[in-house]
Amino acid sequence: MRPFIPKCIFFLLCFIIGYQGNAQSLDDLLDRLDLNQALYPPEDILSTKSLVLLSVPEDSQSSEWQILVDELEEFFASVGLDAIAWLDTRAYQIQHNIAEPIPEFILEREPKNVVLVQFKDEDSPVFVAIGKFNGEQTLWNKGDAFWARQSVNLEGIISELALLFRTDQFYQDNLLVNENPEFFYPEFEFGLIAKSVPPRMREFKTYIEPFNSTYPEEIGLPKFMYEPFSDLNATKQEIRERNYRVEAVATDTLNAIFVRDYTKTIQELRRDGFQYALKYVRASEKSLFEWIPFENRPKPTEKIVYKFFLDDLRNNNNYVGKTWDADENWNTALTNFLAQIEAVVQENAN
Repeated sequence: MRPFIPKCIFFLLCFIIGYQGNAQSLDDLLDRLDLNQALYPPEDILSTKSLVLLSVPEDSQSSEWQILVDELEEFFASVGLDAIAWLDTRAYQIQHNIAEPIPEFILEREPKNVVLVQFKDEDSPVFVAIGKFNGEQTLWNKGDAFWARQSVNLEGIISELALLFRTDQFYQDNLLVNENPEFFYPEFEFGLIAKSVPPRMREFKTYIEPFNSTYPEEIGLPKFMYEPFSDLNATKQEIRERNYRVEAVATDTLNAIFVRDYTKTIQELRRDGFQYALKYVRASEKSLFEWIPFENRPKPTEKIVYKFFLDDLRNNNNYVGKTWDADENWNTALTNFLAQIEAVVQENAN
């Protein structure tokens, strides 16, 4: 039987959490995640291991939200919630239409719970949800029940959880827990780097992949990215605009670039004369500088940038161009790399 919480405490919690009289908005957020509301966090949350999935704006700097992460981790440690790994959703969106898998060594530690955390900075609303980890890359299943709260600040949510965790319902058996947040990143390999563009590129076919409009609605990391979670309609509009650009690139007959036909395998595409794929990677400048070494670049920042390249379908070569042309804007990054292709092709023609 669940312990009785006096009405006075209940009303105190409502005051602390600051719902602002809009319970439906929390329901909306849970609907976007395909989750149901639970009355309590998992009963074994203080005796088992947990993953924390962090959702912050793509263009944010850690200075804007790190203090909140530290505050939340400090609270977790004080009550015995063992957060064995923090995962930044931005770091797992490296490739086109793909969420990078959670590293296997993290899964081998057998986490039992997942904590979803979203905020922008100290002055913005906070969303926290806690539930059972399904043991898969999706993190949770459609229809799962998560304890969830939204608040004008983190203090309100921490205060409510602190009151809940003091009850007999939650047995604490985690004695050695992390006191500092540990972020883990996907195990990504870029491939062999060729600092050039194939001079005879237009003698062969190249494909470019359209954007999957339903990708931000896939359960797990894609669904909890800050932008689609905050405004799915705006994200879908951005996808439409990017696909217009993809079509424009493909309809320019001078490019010899075509929209990929997903009904065909890579082997079939190669038999049809395709030798390259026009792709991009999306990551922090720091990560990209490690994957793609280039001389005479400015000091890397935390900002997320896009870098286009040509993937050779016959081998593991990636042609990144002669000059560094990554950009925070996807469209600009594409324009920059197409300009490099054009320059090489024209030079070879002369």
